[in-house]
Order: sequence, then structure tokens, then C-alpha cells
Amino acid sequence: MQVKAILFAFTQALAALALERRDPPTVLTAKRVYHTIIEQSPFLVEATSTVVWTQSPSITEALPTDIPVPTID
Repeated sequence: MQVKAILFAFTQALAALALERRDPPTVLTAKRVYHTIIEQSPFLVEATSTVVWTQSPSITEALPTDIPVPTID
């Protein structure tokens, strides 16, 4: 009975060591700068929106995180 337990533990340890090492998923960032009109002077400003996603196998559709807000420099 002990031989089976030792053999089982050895097999599990060997299987754990044989697992393929994976690189961490790639994180990608894209920034979009666009012109927009606001109600205060200078009326034409640049607004930005940033999209960040992680590259991985997935079947779900990505959802936007927030609405871009114009800023005055």
C-alpha cells in the first residue's frame, strides 16, 4: 500500500514539473486624441480616450470602460 502512495506522489510531482511555463499575458494600450467642441472658450479642444486590454484567448466581447471627457489645457 505504501508503494502505491509513494508512486502516486512521485507521479503527481513529475506531472507538476512537466507543465509548460507560460509568459504573462500581453497588456496593450491605445490612446485616441480627437478634436471636440465645448461651450467655453477656446471652444475647440482636444479630448482623449484610452483603451486598455489584455491579449488572451477569450470568447467574450469587450465593453467600454467610460465615456471620454473633454479637458481644457
